[in-house]
Amino acid sequence: MKKLICLFVFVALVTLAAAAQTEYPKVELAGGYSYVNLNPQIASSQNFNGGGGAFVYNFSSIFGIKADFMGYTGGTGWNNFLREKGYGSVNVSGNAFTYMFGPQIKKHSGKFQPFGEGLFGAAHSNGYGTLIGCIENNGCGTKNGYGSNNGFAMEFGGGLDIPLNSHIEIRPVEVDYLLTHFGSNHIANYSSTQNNFKYFGGINFTLGGGGQ
Repeated sequence: MKKLICLFVFVALVTLAAAAQTEYPKVELAGGYSYVNLNPQIASSQNFNGGGGAFVYNFSSIFGIKADFMGYTGGTGWNNFLREKGYGSVNVSGNAFTYMFGPQIKKHSGKFQPFGEGLFGAAHSNGYGTLIGCIENNGCGTKNGYGSNNGFAMEFGGGLDIPLNSHIEIRPVEVDYLLTHFGSNHIANYSSTQNNFKYFGGINFTLGGGGQ
């Protein structure tokens, strides 16, 4: 048993030493297309298309801190929903923005480099604010907007990077569970938490080096 424990400790120390010596980028800059299916529960889900970028500062070969900024434009889904329910004809300005920060864990070696993340921050949508305003007031009247709505946001998920060379990686897929929680309202039997789906794909640039 003692020999087995010593062997385990030796293997763990060798693995940690190898990881400490692994070359890894100090900075990562990603940009590309993003899709979100925003589900407000009180209305039909809305498809948002847009994009943005992310910045990662790596403290080691596996751990970094990520900042993620995305902007989206929605379709006509909420306009159609309000008209069909008799709330009136209104132009719901369908946009949304997210600003999130948190840890990223990534494998910085090999032909395929998977990563996972947990991010926290804020979300903003004036389209959502108009949707809630029309329902709360039982009609949209002649207004085209009821102001903006800001709330809490967090996401958990991961993706895959495929290096093309030492500084450019293709990111074919990043999939996240995106939770948004907008401000309280006066609609009965309504949860102000939305469970959403997010996809991102694009290019990731790696800069600097560390670990040696």
